[in-house]
Amino acid sequence: MFVERFLHFFFCTFLFIAATESVASDDIAVVIENARAPTYDCPDPANYQALESALSSELLSQTQLFDLTVAKTHYMICSGKFQEAQELLLKTITQTEVDEDSYAFASAIYQIGFTYDVQESPARCKYYEQAQSLSSPSHYGDIYTSASMALINYCSGTTDAGERLGKMFAFVERYSKDGQPAELAHIHNNIGLLYGGIEQHALAAEQFLKAHEMGLKVYKGSNRTAILISAIVSLLSSGQHDEAYKRLLEFGRLNSELSTPLTEFHYQYALSIYYRKTRDYVNLNYTLPDLVKTSDAVSSSFGKLLVDWHEAEICLQSGDLACIKAYLSKMRDLNDTAIPANFRSNLDYLSFNVNMHIALGDLNKIKESHELYAEEVERRRIETQDSARIVSTAMFHSRINDLENQIQSAENRRRNTLVASISVFVLLSLVASFALRKKHLASKSVDPVTQLLNAETVINRINRLESPEPGRAIAIAIFDISNFRDVTRKLGSSKGNNVLRQLAETLQNLTRGNDILGRYGTEQFILCLHNIEERSARQFFERAQQALDNTFDRASEVDPIIIKSTMSLFITSEKISGLSDILDEMTMSIDIDCRHA
Repeated sequence: MFVERFLHFFFCTFLFIAATESVASDDIAVVIENARAPTYDCPDPANYQALESALSSELLSQTQLFDLTVAKTHYMICSGKFQEAQELLLKTITQTEVDEDSYAFASAIYQIGFTYDVQESPARCKYYEQAQSLSSPSHYGDIYTSASMALINYCSGTTDAGERLGKMFAFVERYSKDGQPAELAHIHNNIGLLYGGIEQHALAAEQFLKAHEMGLKVYKGSNRTAILISAIVSLLSSGQHDEAYKRLLEFGRLNSELSTPLTEFHYQYALSIYYRKTRDYVNLNYTLPDLVKTSDAVSSSFGKLLVDWHEAEICLQSGDLACIKAYLSKMRDLNDTAIPANFRSNLDYLSFNVNMHIALGDLNKIKESHELYAEEVERRRIETQDSARIVSTAMFHSRINDLENQIQSAENRRRNTLVASISVFVLLSLVASFALRKKHLASKSVDPVTQLLNAETVINRINRLESPEPGRAIAIAIFDISNFRDVTRKLGSSKGNNVLRQLAETLQNLTRGNDILGRYGTEQFILCLHNIEERSARQFFERAQQALDNTFDRASEVDPIIIKSTMSLFITSEKISGLSDILDEMTMSIDIDCRHA
């Protein structure tokens, strides 16, 4: 469960936004209020610079300094700086005289518990218990709710699963009537964590997706992807690979808007897990450099372990025994079992461990690793076959569904009332709204037919690309559907847009979140890869062209749709200049190829 706990609701990053003027001492209270956020959300990044300015003031009282520092550590946690936040908090609560009945003190204690939670340290329970005791449902309710659910999930010891589920239901019931989307998303996220802890990954995925949809209504920045990553992991763990891939595409779209170090890491992490789970080692190898880069950007020790594992997986598939030996030696330096603590209950890793020793032909190690795998399988079998646990889970899930149906019915009634009250206004505004919407859509960066970036946006993004790293390149391909007019004549002009949409989906399914993909001309698509080896780029573009040509299953119809595409490439190891001329030459080469075809 390390992954799901690591990817808890607090994961979001922030941008530093400059303030126009310093904060006067009499505005400190306003700064503190603006910088605070509930435990289940992240503070508004727009207020960070004002917070830093306030901290630099020499007119602060001890109480103001403490309140501002605790607000700052919340920002630090949301940016993934868990260790730094923990050290600052522990120093602050011991060196500063503070009001232990204040919100800031209770928040500091909860934050310390959370930073220990990320490390999976037992110390988290002590701080969660203290945070709970400092709060109540009516007094610092966000701290009470978060601390209580953390205690249920991680500090219940041998408490029966049914009892833990019952406690969790109490929170659903309490917030069902007037809870805000952010609160309900937080609760459903914790229910997902609880389900995952008892190996009910399909139910966990369902709860994570509910939390994600609720969170999208209110969350800004990288918080919009925080729960989605947990949903993807649970979908993969429950074998729902198609739905996981669908959610990966959604993550990629959100990440293209956010593009923070933490969301980039989460996206590459999810991609690598997906490719490993589906045994697509070609694409796994292709994404590893990006996982390394994004992992380094957030200083993730877990990400480094994952990179090492996946590199060794590729070594195993290629039969590189020296590489496997080097990996095992590296892991033995970490601990006696040569299995990282984070992976000791991961069946995929334990199975991989067995396969490595089989490849090396070490019978003793094969036996040892197989015993570890068998022990974990048996442990899970016993847990998942516990009849009381299964019945409790089923009853709890049924109660949640019943309550959610009641909530939805009430929400529908409120919505119908609201619709009736504003219907006259909507009718009067319809013509004006339609005209404004058309103007708005025309100005957007997305092509309305394919839902890809339009040509202008693609060109702007390519022009902003930095020079590639040494040994790597920027690669551009234009794909021209040379027989598109024949296809539309065959199907009818009304079906042309449907064909373009399916071709666009084919390319979307191949690309990563940081690739630039768009519609270039009426019958053309453009794809740009950044920081990639030239050979890999050419191979990737060839696969993309082949996938385009095979978008429609020729064997499934009597008169199949046949796509014929032409490709033009441009590859450079320098920052691109004169892009318009380059694209004109690429288009011209396609025209020449078509005339000689």
